[in-house]
Amino acid sequence: MILHPLSPTAQVACDPMPAWNAVAVTQQQSASAWWLIAQPDHAALAGELAAHFAEPDFPARDPDVVQAIALHDAGWAKYDGGGEAGGASKGAPPQWQRDSSGRPLSFLQAPVNIFVEAWTDSIHRAQEKAGAIGGLMVSGHFRRLAEYRRNSVEDTPEDSALLHRFLVNETQQDEARFRRQSRSRSEVERLVDLLQLCDLLSLYLCSGSRASIEFPQKIASRPMILRRKGELCRLNPSPFREELSLGVPARRHPASRTEPNTRVLPFLLR
Repeated sequence: MILHPLSPTAQVACDPMPAWNAVAVTQQQSASAWWLIAQPDHAALAGELAAHFAEPDFPARDPDVVQAIALHDAGWAKYDGGGEAGGASKGAPPQWQRDSSGRPLSFLQAPVNIFVEAWTDSIHRAQEKAGAIGGLMVSGHFRRLAEYRRNSVEDTPEDSALLHRFLVNETQQDEARFRRQSRSRSEVERLVDLLQLCDLLSLYLCSGSRASIEFPQKIASRPMILRRKGELCRLNPSPFREELSLGVPARRHPASRTEPNTRVLPFLLR
C-alpha cells in the first residue's frame, strides 16, 4: 500500500532531493489520516505515464511494453486490492496490513516473504498479458530491487535465502524469456530503466510529496528534475509532448463520517 498523508507537510528546500528519498519520507510521516493507494493502481498510473512518453532516449514503447509497466505491481492485488485499470473503487478491498497502533503498513514495511510472493505473481501476470518482454521487464525490475536490498539491508538468514532463491530462479527464467522475444539485451535493460522511471514518478505522485526531486534515470544525458508549482508538476527535461492530466483511485483511512472516503487523486504534469 502507498500512503498519502493527509496532514499538512512541512516546507521543503528548493534544491531537488533524490526522488526515492522524497517518497520514503512520506511513507514514514506521522498523520491522523491517509489516502491509501493500492499498488496495482499505482502501476496502472505508471503505465499511463509510459503511454505518453515521447522521449527518443528509450526504445519504442510498443503496447506490450506499456502493458508490462501497467501490470508491474499486479501481484499486490491480494493484499492491497486495486486492479489493472484502477479498480480500487470496485468492491471491498482486502484487509490491509496494519502495525500495532492501527497505522496502515506502507509497501516499504512489507515482510520479505510477502513482497517476494507479490513480485513473483506480478512477473507471471505481466508475462501472461504482455508476453516474454513483459516477464523480462518486470523480472528485471524486481531483480534490481532484490540486489539493492541484499547490499543495503541485513536480513535474517531465512529472508536472505528467500531473496537468493528468487534471484536464482528469475535469472534462469529470464534466459528463457530472452530467447522468446526479439529485442537486444541493451534494449531490454533500457526498457527496465523506463519501467523504473515511470514507477518512481508514479510513486512520487501517489505519495503526496511536495518536494522538488531529481530522478536517477537520465533523459538527453541529463537528470530529470521535477519541481512543484502549486498543483502543477514541472519536469525538466520533460518526456511528454503536452500537459498531462491523470489520476489514481484512493481510499481514506480511517473512514470519515463527513467527507467522501473514496476519490480519484488528480495530477497535472508538464
